[in-house]
Amino acid sequence: MVFSTLGLSLLIFFVVYTQGHVTGREFSPSHFKSRSFTFYEIPLLHIQITPIRRKSAALAAASYVRQSALINAPKGEPDDWHLVHLSRGLSGATPADAQLLVDQLEMYGDKDTFWRKWSIDHPKHAAVVWPIVQRLATRELYVLIPMVMELAHKEMPVEELSAEIDGLLQRQYRQLIIDMRAAKRGELAQTLLLEALSDYPNDAELNKLRSDAPTPSESIE
Repeated sequence: MVFSTLGLSLLIFFVVYTQGHVTGREFSPSHFKSRSFTFYEIPLLHIQITPIRRKSAALAAASYVRQSALINAPKGEPDDWHLVHLSRGLSGATPADAQLLVDQLEMYGDKDTFWRKWSIDHPKHAAVVWPIVQRLATRELYVLIPMVMELAHKEMPVEELSAEIDGLLQRQYRQLIIDMRAAKRGELAQTLLLEALSDYPNDAELNKLRSDAPTPSESIE
Protein backbone atom coordinates (compact mmCIF):
# COMPACT_ATOMS: atom_id res chain seq x y z
CA MET A 1 0.00 0.00 0.00
CA VAL A 2 2.83 2.39 0.92
CA PHE A 3 4.61 1.67 -2.36
CA SER A 4 1.35 2.14 -4.28
CA THR A 5 0.75 5.51 -2.63
CA LEU A 6 4.35 6.53 -3.25
CA GLY A 7 4.12 5.44 -6.87
CA LEU A 8 0.89 7.38 -7.35
CA SER A 9 2.44 10.45 -5.76
CA LEU A 10 5.47 10.23 -8.02
CA LEU A 11 3.22 9.82 -11.05
CA ILE A 12 1.16 12.88 -10.10
CA PHE A 13 4.37 14.86 -9.50
CA PHE A 14 5.73 13.81 -12.89
CA VAL A 15 2.52 14.72 -14.72
CA VAL A 16 2.29 18.12 -13.02
CA TYR A 17 6.01 18.79 -13.55
CA THR A 18 5.92 18.00 -17.26
CA GLN A 19 2.37 18.90 -18.28
CA GLY A 20 1.45 21.51 -15.68
CA HIS A 21 4.31 23.92 -16.37
CA VAL A 22 2.96 27.13 -17.91
CA THR A 23 5.22 29.75 -19.44
CA GLY A 24 4.47 32.84 -21.41
CA ARG A 25 5.29 36.40 -22.29
CA GLU A 26 3.44 39.70 -22.00
CA PHE A 27 3.82 43.16 -23.53
CA SER A 28 2.78 46.51 -22.12
CA PRO A 29 1.76 48.98 -24.85
CA SER A 30 1.77 51.92 -22.44
CA HIS A 31 5.46 51.52 -21.54
CA PHE A 32 6.75 49.33 -24.40
CA LYS A 33 8.01 46.81 -21.86
CA SER A 34 8.02 43.03 -22.04
CA ARG A 35 8.14 40.36 -19.33
CA SER A 36 8.07 36.58 -19.12
CA PHE A 37 6.09 34.58 -16.59
CA THR A 38 5.89 31.02 -15.34
CA PHE A 39 3.77 28.98 -12.93
CA TYR A 40 2.44 25.46 -12.40
CA GLU A 41 -1.15 24.31 -12.73
CA ILE A 42 -3.12 21.09 -12.56
CA PRO A 43 -3.14 19.81 -16.15
CA LEU A 44 -6.48 19.79 -18.00
CA LEU A 45 -8.24 21.56 -15.12
CA HIS A 46 -6.02 24.66 -15.50
CA ILE A 47 -6.08 25.28 -11.75
CA GLN A 48 -3.04 27.33 -10.71
CA ILE A 49 -1.09 25.73 -7.84
CA THR A 50 2.00 27.94 -7.56
CA PRO A 51 2.50 31.70 -7.52
CA ILE A 52 3.27 33.41 -10.82
CA ARG A 53 6.94 34.29 -11.23
CA ARG A 54 7.63 37.20 -13.56
CA LYS A 55 10.89 38.44 -15.07
CA SER A 56 11.65 41.44 -17.25
CA ALA A 57 12.42 40.53 -20.87
CA ALA A 58 13.96 43.62 -22.42
CA LEU A 59 13.50 44.46 -26.09
CA ALA A 60 16.28 46.68 -27.44
CA ALA A 61 14.09 48.43 -30.00
CA ALA A 62 11.28 48.99 -27.48
CA SER A 63 13.74 50.34 -24.90
CA TYR A 64 15.13 52.81 -27.42
CA VAL A 65 11.66 53.97 -28.43
CA ARG A 66 10.67 54.51 -24.79
CA GLN A 67 13.94 56.16 -23.69
CA SER A 68 13.92 58.46 -26.72
CA ALA A 69 10.40 59.66 -25.85
CA LEU A 70 9.04 58.45 -29.19
CA ILE A 71 5.97 57.23 -27.30
CA ASN A 72 4.01 58.65 -24.41
CA ALA A 73 5.05 56.40 -21.53
CA PRO A 74 3.41 57.28 -18.18
CA LYS A 75 5.44 57.34 -14.99
CA GLY A 76 5.38 54.28 -12.76
CA GLU A 77 4.90 50.66 -13.66
CA PRO A 78 2.49 49.40 -16.32
CA ASP A 79 -1.02 48.38 -15.34
CA ASP A 80 -2.04 46.85 -18.66
CA TRP A 81 -0.30 43.79 -20.12
CA HIS A 82 -1.22 41.95 -23.30
CA LEU A 83 -0.41 38.30 -23.87
CA VAL A 84 2.31 37.65 -26.45
CA HIS A 85 2.39 33.86 -26.28
CA LEU A 86 1.54 31.02 -23.91
CA SER A 87 2.90 27.50 -23.59
CA ARG A 88 1.48 24.65 -21.50
CA GLY A 89 3.42 21.51 -20.69
CA LEU A 90 5.37 20.07 -23.59
CA SER A 91 3.27 21.83 -26.21
CA GLY A 92 4.78 24.62 -28.23
CA ALA A 93 4.02 28.26 -27.65
CA THR A 94 0.64 29.51 -28.85
CA PRO A 95 0.98 33.08 -30.16
CA ALA A 96 -1.45 35.85 -29.26
CA ASP A 97 -2.03 39.10 -31.16
CA ALA A 98 0.74 41.04 -29.41
CA GLN A 99 3.24 38.63 -30.97
CA LEU A 100 2.76 40.60 -34.21
CA LEU A 101 4.40 43.65 -32.64
CA VAL A 102 7.03 41.78 -30.63
CA ASP A 103 8.17 39.99 -33.79
CA GLN A 104 8.78 43.39 -35.37
CA LEU A 105 10.64 44.69 -32.33
CA GLU A 106 12.88 41.62 -32.27
CA MET A 107 13.65 41.67 -35.99
CA TYR A 108 17.38 41.94 -36.57
CA GLY A 109 19.19 43.83 -39.28
CA ASP A 110 22.95 44.31 -39.56
CA LYS A 111 24.36 43.82 -36.02
CA ASP A 112 21.39 45.58 -34.41
CA THR A 113 17.65 45.23 -34.08
CA PHE A 114 16.22 46.57 -37.32
CA TRP A 115 13.72 49.06 -35.89
CA ARG A 116 16.14 50.47 -33.32
CA LYS A 117 18.64 51.29 -36.06
CA TRP A 118 15.87 52.54 -38.34
CA SER A 119 14.63 54.87 -35.61
CA ILE A 120 18.13 56.23 -35.06
CA ASP A 121 18.67 56.76 -38.79
CA HIS A 122 15.17 58.19 -39.45
CA PRO A 123 14.23 60.25 -36.35
CA LYS A 124 11.50 62.27 -38.07
CA HIS A 125 9.89 59.16 -39.53
CA ALA A 126 10.15 57.42 -36.15
CA ALA A 127 8.35 60.33 -34.50
CA VAL A 128 5.41 59.66 -36.82
CA VAL A 129 5.38 55.86 -36.73
CA TRP A 130 5.83 54.91 -33.08
CA PRO A 131 2.95 56.94 -31.57
CA ILE A 132 0.65 55.32 -34.13
CA VAL A 133 2.00 51.87 -33.30
CA GLN A 134 1.49 52.54 -29.59
CA ARG A 135 -2.08 53.70 -30.20
CA LEU A 136 -2.92 50.59 -32.20
CA ALA A 137 -1.31 48.33 -29.58
CA THR A 138 -3.22 50.03 -26.76
CA ARG A 139 -6.44 49.33 -28.66
CA GLU A 140 -5.26 45.73 -29.23
CA LEU A 141 -5.33 46.29 -32.99
CA TYR A 142 -2.04 44.44 -33.43
CA VAL A 143 -3.25 43.00 -36.72
CA LEU A 144 -2.81 46.44 -38.32
CA ILE A 145 0.75 47.02 -37.09
CA PRO A 146 2.66 44.92 -39.67
CA MET A 147 1.01 46.94 -42.46
CA VAL A 148 2.11 50.19 -40.81
CA MET A 149 5.66 48.88 -40.39
CA GLU A 150 5.73 47.78 -44.02
CA LEU A 151 4.96 51.34 -45.10
CA ALA A 152 7.59 52.70 -42.71
CA HIS A 153 10.15 50.39 -44.31
CA LYS A 154 9.69 52.10 -47.67
CA GLU A 155 11.82 55.09 -48.57
CA MET A 156 9.57 58.15 -48.75
CA PRO A 157 9.42 61.68 -47.31
CA VAL A 158 8.00 61.90 -43.81
CA GLU A 159 4.94 63.87 -44.96
CA GLU A 160 4.14 61.21 -47.55
CA LEU A 161 4.63 58.45 -44.99
CA SER A 162 2.21 60.13 -42.59
CA ALA A 163 -0.40 60.48 -45.34
CA GLU A 164 0.07 56.88 -46.49
CA ILE A 165 -0.38 55.55 -42.95
CA ASP A 166 -3.49 57.66 -42.41
CA GLY A 167 -4.99 56.41 -45.67
CA LEU A 168 -4.18 52.81 -44.79
CA LEU A 169 -5.73 53.03 -41.33
CA GLN A 170 -8.85 54.80 -42.54
CA ARG A 171 -9.43 52.02 -45.08
CA GLN A 172 -8.69 49.28 -42.57
CA TYR A 173 -10.95 50.78 -39.91
CA ARG A 174 -13.81 51.09 -42.39
CA GLN A 175 -13.43 47.46 -43.47
CA LEU A 176 -13.17 46.19 -39.90
CA ILE A 177 -16.34 48.04 -38.92
CA ILE A 178 -18.23 46.63 -41.91
CA ASP A 179 -16.95 43.12 -41.15
CA MET A 180 -17.91 43.32 -37.47
CA ARG A 181 -21.40 44.51 -38.35
CA ALA A 182 -21.78 41.68 -40.84
CA ALA A 183 -20.73 39.25 -38.09
CA LYS A 184 -23.40 40.72 -35.74
CA ARG A 185 -20.73 42.11 -33.43
CA GLY A 186 -22.31 45.52 -33.16
CA GLU A 187 -20.69 46.56 -29.88
CA LEU A 188 -17.19 45.90 -31.20
CA ALA A 189 -18.04 47.66 -34.47
CA GLN A 190 -19.21 50.70 -32.51
CA THR A 191 -16.02 50.75 -30.44
CA LEU A 192 -13.92 50.62 -33.61
CA LEU A 193 -16.01 53.38 -35.18
CA LEU A 194 -15.57 55.69 -32.19
CA GLU A 195 -11.83 55.04 -32.12
CA ALA A 196 -11.53 55.69 -35.84
CA LEU A 197 -13.53 58.91 -35.62
CA SER A 198 -11.37 60.14 -32.74
CA ASP A 199 -8.38 59.87 -35.11
CA TYR A 200 -10.10 60.89 -38.34
CA PRO A 201 -13.16 62.99 -37.47
CA ASN A 202 -13.42 64.41 -41.01
CA ASP A 203 -13.39 61.11 -42.85
CA ALA A 204 -16.58 61.17 -44.90
CA GLU A 205 -16.94 57.40 -45.17
CA LEU A 206 -16.47 56.88 -41.45
CA ASN A 207 -19.11 59.52 -40.76
CA LYS A 208 -21.42 57.75 -43.20
CA LEU A 209 -20.88 54.52 -41.26
CA ARG A 210 -21.89 56.39 -38.11
CA SER A 211 -25.08 57.64 -39.73
CA ASP A 212 -25.78 54.15 -41.08
CA ALA A 213 -25.20 52.46 -37.73
CA PRO A 214 -27.78 49.72 -37.03
CA THR A 215 -30.18 50.06 -34.14
CA PRO A 216 -29.44 47.98 -31.00
CA SER A 217 -32.01 45.39 -32.02
CA GLU A 218 -30.26 44.99 -35.37
CA SER A 219 -26.80 44.52 -33.89
CA ILE A 220 -27.44 41.92 -31.18
CA GLU A 221 -24.28 39.88 -30.74
